[in-house]
Amino acid sequence: MKKQKSFTITCHRPLNYGAVLQTYALNTKLRELGLDARVIDYNPPYYTKSNRSLFIRIIREVFRLPDWIYGKWRFGKFISKHIPLSEDQYKNLNDLKRKVPKADYYFAGSDQIWNCEELLNGKDDSFFLTFAPKESKKISYAASLAMPKVPYNQVDRYRELINDFDAVSIREKDGLKVLKDLGIKNVINVLDPVFLLDNDGWNYIVSQSNFTPKEKYILVYGFKRQKNLYEYARKLGQKLNVKVYAINTNIEDYFLDIDKYFWNASPEAFVKLIKNSEAVVTNSFHGLSFSIIFNKPFHLFSRKGKANSRMLNLLSDLNLSDRVINSEELVSNEVNFSEANEFISSRRNFSIEFIKNNIN
Repeated sequence: MKKQKSFTITCHRPLNYGAVLQTYALNTKLRELGLDARVIDYNPPYYTKSNRSLFIRIIREVFRLPDWIYGKWRFGKFISKHIPLSEDQYKNLNDLKRKVPKADYYFAGSDQIWNCEELLNGKDDSFFLTFAPKESKKISYAASLAMPKVPYNQVDRYRELINDFDAVSIREKDGLKVLKDLGIKNVINVLDPVFLLDNDGWNYIVSQSNFTPKEKYILVYGFKRQKNLYEYARKLGQKLNVKVYAINTNIEDYFLDIDKYFWNASPEAFVKLIKNSEAVVTNSFHGLSFSIIFNKPFHLFSRKGKANSRMLNLLSDLNLSDRVINSEELVSNEVNFSEANEFISSRRNFSIEFIKNNIN
C-alpha cells in the first residue's frame, strides 16, 4: 500500500539551532507515524532582509560573511542528511502556487510562523497553507504567534486564514486566548516539536557528532552577547571547577569571557554539547528545552523583547520557575526533574495523539 504523503512548511533555513532541530523533530515523528513526510524548502528573501541603513547593512554583511558562508555549509549539511526536502525550493507564495508540492496532508509547523509584529512570517500567506489543494488536509502543529494579540489590521485576515485549517494546535498557552478571541474554536496547546522525541530519540543525533569531551564544562548558549549571562557563567564555572564553553553562530562571540567557543558547530554537536555538560546557562528557548530533555541543570536568563513568555510558560508548567536568574547570586546546580519529566511525558503523548487523530 502506498504511503500517504505530508509536506510541512516551517522556518528551517535560518542559521539557528532551534529552527533546524524543531524541523527535524516534527518531520521525524511524522515519518515514525507512517507518513512519507517531507519539508517544503521554503526560503523567502525576507529571512535576510534588514531595516538598517545601507551603510550599516554593508558593514554588517562584510563582517558577518564568514558566519553566513560557514553556517550555510554546516546547517545545509545537517538538512541534506537528516531532513527530506521538496524537490524544488520556493521563494514566495506565487512559486508555491505555480508548482504545488503534492501531498495528502500539509502541516504548518512550529517556530514563530504566525508572528506578524516582529517578523514578516505572519504576513506571508504561505505559512497559512493557502497554496494547499482543497481536497487535502491542513493542520497546524505548535504554530507560534509570539504576540499578546493580533494587530487590529490583521484580525480579519487571521480569522479567515486560520478558520480554513482542519485542525489547529499552537505552542504557547498565551496563544490559546489570542485565537479564541478571534472566534477560532477547537484550538489546543501542544509541545514544541523537539519534545516529540524523547532522550533516546535524540541520542541518534548525538551519535552523529564527532565531538568528544575531554574535560568537564558548563555550556553557554546566549543571544545578544548578554553581558550578565557570561559573567554568571564564569562564576558558576569557578564554583564547579569546570571550563566554560559556548556555542553560537556569531564570529564575534570569540571575544567573550569563555574558555572554548564552538563557532557554527553542527546541530549534532549542539545537542551533544548540552547532553555532556555539567550545566547550561542560556537565554534561549531551545537551550532550555534540550536541557530539560537531558535533565541538565539549567540557569535561565531573560532577554529583551517578547521571547520570554514561551520560556516562562514552560517553566510554570514544569514547576521550575525558580530556575530563572534574577540577580548576580548563583543558584543551586541541583535540579529535581521528576515532576518535569512526568509532565513532558504526558504532554508528549497528548501531542502525538493530536497528530495521529488528524492523519487517520
